Amino acid sequence: MSTTEASVSRTEDNVIAFKGSLTRNSVPVLWKTRGRWLGDELVSVDVSQVEVIDTAGVAFLLEVMKATQGTNAPLKCIGASEQLKQIASVSGVESLLSLS
Repeated sequence: MSTTEASVSRTEDNVIAFKGSLTRNSVPVLWKTRGRWLGDELVSVDVSQVEVIDTAGVAFLLEVMKATQGTNAPLKCIGASEQLKQIASVSGVESLLSLS
């Protein structure tokens, strides 16, 4: 998978799993397909298979949070990389993403 490609799947227990790249090149394609994988229920996001993420990817995760649970609870991100943690810290959105 190249750094511009990404894939997404949703499990029965409302975990959305991303794989590959969450960057300015891949996020618009993922967002266009959100009707297939994004529901209204509270979700957790598995980012353990995300190889590359940039600020567009972090903004994308915040949009997923907003679409599924408003801004009342942080989005639980499973398998967050050091890169994601650093971007969230520098961007000042750590409190909006529950990174583990």
